[in-house]
Amino acid sequence: MGLLYQAIPESLIMQIGDVDSAKVLWDAIKTRYIGEDRVKESRLQTLNTELDQMKMMESETIDTYAGNLSGIASKSTTLGEVIDKSKLVKKFLNTLPRLKFIHIIASLEQLLDLKFVGFEDVVGRLKAYKERIRK
Repeated sequence: MGLLYQAIPESLIMQIGDVDSAKVLWDAIKTRYIGEDRVKESRLQTLNTELDQMKMMESETIDTYAGNLSGIASKSTTLGEVIDKSKLVKKFLNTLPRLKFIHIIASLEQLLDLKFVGFEDVVGRLKAYKERIRK
């Protein structure tokens, strides 16, 4: 029991109170953390839904939209689920406004292996394209 008490935070010790055996202590610790796992799983589900529903608006900049996607990926990683970089790249390219970016999207899909290209690389190429057509 002493080892269990040493391994848990002091705040949790105060919540558990007096217990008679290591088994009862272990069950109390487990009960506290099952709730955390469920909350974490719920947050991950919410982030995945948010990611699935994301689409770049016409008024949004590439930086803003890429930042939003990166933010969701970072939150997901913090919760223990890493979003594959190729999934993020494909999501980014598939949710850009088609009329504005169809030429560069088609070129990138033809020239690059989207499984291995970095998210930042694709964002940088799109920003360069946007500046080029603006001039």
